[in-house]
Amino acid sequence: MTTPMSLRLVAITVLMVLAASSNAAFAQDSQQQIVLTETVDGSFGAAWEAVKRVMTEFRCEKPQQEKVIEPAEVDGFYKGLYVSDYCILKTGEDSTAKVMEQYGKLPRIRQGIWISGRIQFKINVREEERGKTKVVLKAELSGFEEFITNAVHFWTSNGILEQRAMDLIKKYTLEEAQKKAADE
Repeated sequence: MTTPMSLRLVAITVLMVLAASSNAAFAQDSQQQIVLTETVDGSFGAAWEAVKRVMTEFRCEKPQQEKVIEPAEVDGFYKGLYVSDYCILKTGEDSTAKVMEQYGKLPRIRQGIWISGRIQFKINVREEERGKTKVVLKAELSGFEEFITNAVHFWTSNGILEQRAMDLIKKYTLEEAQKKAADE
């Protein structure tokens, strides 16, 4: 014979199991932000110039924040932070969603009409030792959905744009270092 108390315990147990499984399913859907870290051969100055060149190529030359910390202020090494403004990747109702889906999974909004897609880069540059510089790059995608929510939404990138930017930073740092060596 089942008592009301045992029925309650069974019901509570079932609810707890369902809640735990729904949290696990949600965790599988959410992606981790891509963080790329590279140590490049070149001085802080060469890497910093490379970062600025890459941001110009991505049409992000106007920084939201650009900060260089002199060696005497910290631990004897240069540090820099470059946070780009939001850089427009695509505009227009007909093609924004298709282009932005190449770079990450858009938020699911039924019958949503995406009218713009953009990216923001956050790049930390730190001199490690003479001739070696560490570059840490992160990016965040966002876009404006006009029809249903009329709001800006943010989502995680799949890493394609970040990898493209990091490859260019490595290439341009090497070019800047070679240019400096030729000038000396």
